[in-house]
Amino acid sequence: MVNLSLWQTYVEQICGFVLPLVQCNWLTHAVAVTAENHGMSDVDLYHALIQEKDERVRDGECINRLPPLTQSLLNNLLIAESRFFRHEPSMMFIGDVYKTEIEHHRRLKARGEISELPNFSVWSVGCSTGQEVYSLAMTLTLIFRQHANPLPFNIYGSDLSERSLGIARTAEYSERQIAEIPTHYRPQVKPMANEGAFDHQRMWHIDDKTYKHTEFFWHNIFTKEPVNLAKQQVIICQNVLIYFRKFDQRDILAYFVQNLAVGGYLVLAPNEAMFWHHPKMKRIEDGQINAWYKISD
Repeated sequence: MVNLSLWQTYVEQICGFVLPLVQCNWLTHAVAVTAENHGMSDVDLYHALIQEKDERVRDGECINRLPPLTQSLLNNLLIAESRFFRHEPSMMFIGDVYKTEIEHHRRLKARGEISELPNFSVWSVGCSTGQEVYSLAMTLTLIFRQHANPLPFNIYGSDLSERSLGIARTAEYSERQIAEIPTHYRPQVKPMANEGAFDHQRMWHIDDKTYKHTEFFWHNIFTKEPVNLAKQQVIICQNVLIYFRKFDQRDILAYFVQNLAVGGYLVLAPNEAMFWHHPKMKRIEDGQINAWYKISD
């Protein structure tokens, strides 16, 4: 019998996740699968993980990466659940921010105040298997094509699961998943050859012209390690904070503020972290979205 309390504590120490009771069966399953894959009992697995962690601390290894056994457990634990355009009002809001930035910098360039257009950068935190990143990329690509002098843009996606990131990087999705994409964005996905069939469904690939704007990387927001990114115009983190204790949510949100450019936006899921306030951030009054604007550094 798996000692759930022990494993819940371990998971929280590694990534801050406080798993709800409804996911306890999934935690038990993840422990069992990981132990079986490595030819261990659950007790042996726990001791091996602790030893792996202690050796890493002793050797002074970079903490912005998990050791193999720990990563294997999290790959089995984290539920890779995502959808295209999961919250379309948030996508549309970010698209409007992009349009505003294009127009603002067009005027600056016309007055000779700038010579080059800056990059518009969005970071999707907890991107899972990539649908949010590609939803954003499709949204901004369509706007990009509608303007004579658009800003170059990049969409960065980060996640704790290497397995999910691997799926995201393939940019391949089933017919059922593609059906979630609004019709006017469908030209940005292409059908794959018959050998791309999965579970008797035709497979689709994100068009290369959209894909080129995206990049994925592993990141543990609980440790709040520096990221190799410029300050962002938008950070979007939806349905992730619910897994953290309230004081950890505050720390993570403060970390996002540090990584936002002045004038940038933080976009959360509706009704998420409604308790939060920050002296450098101002809430956007919009009933459809949960967004904040950075007013100072």
